[in-house]
Amino acid sequence: MRHTEYGYVSPIEDYCYRDLERWLADKKKHERRAKKHGAFNLQSKGKHSQDESKR
Repeated sequence: MRHTEYGYVSPIEDYCYRDLERWLADKKKHERRAKKHGAFNLQSKGKHSQDESKR
């Protein structure tokens, strides 16, 4: 048994928790990065679609 922030868990559970926390941290980083660069900006998408229709 290993002591973690969740209490005492088996090595397999510790491995799963570690992988899950890494995945969640990466997901948050990607979402912040996408938001910062305007990937979820609806106004910029509308401008691009109008520009393409004019061509």
